[in-house]
Amino acid sequence: MGGETAKILDGIFGLPIALTMRRKYVFLLGILLLALALRCIALGQRSIQYDDAFSFFLAERSLTEIVQGTAADTMPPLYYFLLHFWLQISPELWFLRLLSVLLTLISVVLLYGLVSELAGQKAGLWAALFAAVSPMQIYHAQDLRMYALLELCQLGYAFCLVKAWKVEEINRKASPGWWTGAVLFGVAAMYTHNLAIFGLIVPNVFLLFKRDWRRQKQLILAQAGIGLLALPWLWLIPGQIAKVQQAFWTLRPGLVEIVQAVLMWFINLPLSGVWMTVGAIFSLQIFVLVLFELWRGRKSAGHSSFLLFWAFVPPLLLFVLSYILRPVFVPRGFIVSAMAFYGLAGTLAARRGVIGKWIGGMIVLAAAMTLPFFYSFAEFPRSPFKAASLDLEQRLAPGEVIVHDNKLSFFPSHYFTPAIPQHFLADEPGSSNDTYAPASQQAMQIFPDADLETAVGDARVVYYVVFDKAINEYWTAGEEDHPSLIWLRERFRETDVRTYNDLQVIRYER
Repeated sequence: MGGETAKILDGIFGLPIALTMRRKYVFLLGILLLALALRCIALGQRSIQYDDAFSFFLAERSLTEIVQGTAADTMPPLYYFLLHFWLQISPELWFLRLLSVLLTLISVVLLYGLVSELAGQKAGLWAALFAAVSPMQIYHAQDLRMYALLELCQLGYAFCLVKAWKVEEINRKASPGWWTGAVLFGVAAMYTHNLAIFGLIVPNVFLLFKRDWRRQKQLILAQAGIGLLALPWLWLIPGQIAKVQQAFWTLRPGLVEIVQAVLMWFINLPLSGVWMTVGAIFSLQIFVLVLFELWRGRKSAGHSSFLLFWAFVPPLLLFVLSYILRPVFVPRGFIVSAMAFYGLAGTLAARRGVIGKWIGGMIVLAAAMTLPFFYSFAEFPRSPFKAASLDLEQRLAPGEVIVHDNKLSFFPSHYFTPAIPQHFLADEPGSSNDTYAPASQQAMQIFPDADLETAVGDARVVYYVVFDKAINEYWTAGEEDHPSLIWLRERFRETDVRTYNDLQVIRYER
């Protein structure tokens, strides 16, 4: 079975070591077309979540307001700037997502280039294939967030450094063009995400282990330039760190979080039942097998060891930071590490014969097995907001009001039906959910109501929108029911309940 699989895969990627320029680009183009196709499935149909809608409403404001809003949030403004100009063409959901799709396609090309420089073109093609079909990469390609841009910038930074080092090694002189590229990608990364620094210092750790002090000095000089150009934003970071410490929803990572991060590199989450078991077995087998084969071939790893540092240094640093400050160990924060791991797997697929092709086949099969669940997922936090909102738009009459239990359902609903008035309740001050800063509210001109009584006013009919998850949390805590539902039942009578998967719209009438 393994041998037959290897023959099939080798027939697809059984390329000679020295690829002709034409054949190389034909294969790369095929991979990019596959990546584009997978990223465009359900591009306008998959529901959005709060973070997506937050990005949209902030990006549609002026550049000054975007800066004000991001300064009060936890992220820099570069992605919002790009989205601001992008949505001037069209605010349609599929088109908004197309920006991230294009960013991830560029990342696939950069990964191909990086791995090709380190381990050869055949390894680069395998790595590009793994990135093309990766559920994690496809997820962020359809996300209205900055992670696709962060990944692109960090890959570009790594690629430019490798090119600079190679040119200097061959020509025995500095390569100002590639060093300039590394600085520009580094600056862009710093203006994209505050965790970018944990990727930018990976080459320092690599050179430290290599004891390459000459290149270390060059790199530190380039990073000084990055820091200088990023200085206008860096002075805001202490305040953003304070916000993260005050209100951040993640828990300190343990074994479960580490395993979950590994699984997300190969399969879509969440899965349920037997699919979760099969997906976990596949993912852990791939991970362990790649590490085992890397250990076996450690003496001949060559330049590809650079990828090893990119794969494991960022998550390790974020893990440690989660115990020093506040938990920041989230897989999307080290999304570039997944790409580096695909590079390592691509190196094995190109060089390790049957076992390498087996690894490649398992990665592709794991993705193919779980991607259907990704495309069809429509539960919290991506409940069917469009269907619920359009239904409410038809039902709402004068003297009636729509109240959302929290911002997580309001923002997506407001995106789909901006013309109808809707209210949402403020987060409990100081709680882990209290992430919608007053300055962000001011920038977007979207404000919560302080309490349910204020939101309802003198309306004769209330449509209350609430997640099953929110109700269940109160039941789990031993409460009689959700406090807002108790308040409404004391003053209104419940006349109708409509469910949209795990989202409820409850109608109350005086």
